[in-house]
Amino acid sequence: MAQKTFPIAVDVMDDLRTDYLLLATGLGAALIALIYLLAT
Repeated sequence: MAQKTFPIAVDVMDDLRTDYLLLATGLGAALIALIYLLAT
């Protein structure tokens, strides 16, 4: 049973890492767009 739960935990960590990466990318793009709009 322990072998079944371990890959699931690893998958969850990979999913969280992907979510944080996408969130950081989106926030970065939004911040750049806001700065661009305020500068022009």
